[in-house]
Amino acid sequence: MNFRNLVALLGLTALAACASNSESMGVKPGGAQDNGLVRGQIESGGIPAAEDISIAGILNEHDLPLEGTPCARELCINAAYAVAPTLDDEHGAVFVQLGFDTGIDPATFKRPALNLAVVVDRSGSMEEAGKLVSVKVALHKLVAQLTEADRLAIVLFNEQAEVLRPSALVTQPAAIDALIEGIRAGGSTDMAEGLRKGFAQIEPNAGRAGVSDRVMVFTDALTNTGDTETRTFIDLAAKNAEQNIGLSLFGVGLDLNQQLVLAITKLRGGNYFFLSDKESISAVFDQDFDYMVTPLAYDFAFTLTPRPGFRIREVYGYGGYSDGRPAVTIPVATLFLSRGHGAIVVRMETEGSPLPARRPIAELTLSYTPASGGERVSETVLHEWSSDEPIGSQTVFYSQPAVRKTVAVLNAGLALRRACAEYWEDRDAAEAKVILGKARAYLVSESQAFESSELAAEAKLVDQLDKNMGGEGSTSRDLETDLSLRRGCSAGGATQALPQAALLLLGLLTLRKGKKR
Repeated sequence: MNFRNLVALLGLTALAACASNSESMGVKPGGAQDNGLVRGQIESGGIPAAEDISIAGILNEHDLPLEGTPCARELCINAAYAVAPTLDDEHGAVFVQLGFDTGIDPATFKRPALNLAVVVDRSGSMEEAGKLVSVKVALHKLVAQLTEADRLAIVLFNEQAEVLRPSALVTQPAAIDALIEGIRAGGSTDMAEGLRKGFAQIEPNAGRAGVSDRVMVFTDALTNTGDTETRTFIDLAAKNAEQNIGLSLFGVGLDLNQQLVLAITKLRGGNYFFLSDKESISAVFDQDFDYMVTPLAYDFAFTLTPRPGFRIREVYGYGGYSDGRPAVTIPVATLFLSRGHGAIVVRMETEGSPLPARRPIAELTLSYTPASGGERVSETVLHEWSSDEPIGSQTVFYSQPAVRKTVAVLNAGLALRRACAEYWEDRDAAEAKVILGKARAYLVSESQAFESSELAAEAKLVDQLDKNMGGEGSTSRDLETDLSLRRGCSAGGATQALPQAALLLLGLLTLRKGKKR
């Protein structure tokens, strides 16, 4: 999209009493909940494969609430939009952010009782790099979260699977901890058999009122025996998802087969976390456990239909869209309670000649089934509306400051993904380093504008990847100096003019042409 062609915007009307309160509990889509594998690979001096960079995971790592009145229902959906530069090509885009919120009070929230089976990979590869040690730490923390109302089974697998603890109420946690300490690694990997036995432990007690059924798998997903086809794992998970048996997968090790993991956790009731260190394990099991086992809505679907003159380029935050269709319907299998607020972002471009002013760009509808039961809910979230002011060739526009942060987080992921793709496709770091240099400057500027340590951390990650590709990069001291001395524009006014920011960003994003993406 050329900014000279963008002369009209769409306004967003949120549902009554359904906007975000950043101090409340949030909601996030299932699937990848972090980008921990890629962060670990970069921090250890590696260069990730582009396909391992999960944009959904990057978005879910951050709290991205939209502004408005507090949500007064179990689930509220709202939206915001931006016209902003992008870090993966020389163009800009229209971004529509879909946000999720809940009116559930964290002070009074209590998760349902669990019918839980834990499936643990004890194959030989789990002995490497402290993987099994990390899993044991996580399992001990998990047991500490359970009560006498919860059932727990433990299944171990290598080239075969065995039930270490049959499903039973958690009445003696110390005895369970002793079983966990006795787990030893060795042998090859048949994860499919482990999954089968795990689901089998759930089935006799599945479907009880007020009880959540779930299997949790701890693995590096390096399958090498038995059923190793991705289709086998998806079919196993899908069959049980139809019975509302959820699947949480916890990945360990920088050699994790993340593509397999992502494929089997996008189903109904599925989510995925990477356990990179003690801090991430503590965050998942000490802070997030009750939320990650509590689905709020199933089969969420939103349909966005661009109006003439606009086209959808990509959808971030959940899979299911292929480029080129005139409209997009994104099915999100599950929305979970969360400490933070998730986001799905649609990226659109203009097509053809310049558009007249005050032209609507899209329509948005959604529907979902409450996890608590009841009829399917349908809502209209986005209404036709146009901006009073045309957007010029050097305009950067955000309907509210919150969406600006979302665009910055998204751009960090896009820059990492494109830089790694350039590096591995051409075995030449020159183009990749141009992208990373511009990304670093942009993220430092945005982190200053928001006084955001999160965006500063994204800038440091970009800088480290640049070093891994053979560049000098900047020292952490340099980055801290930049953060303290740079003066970005204020993030406080959604509709005020942002001339300095526009000039800075558009200057940074004049990427070297010559390669068709």
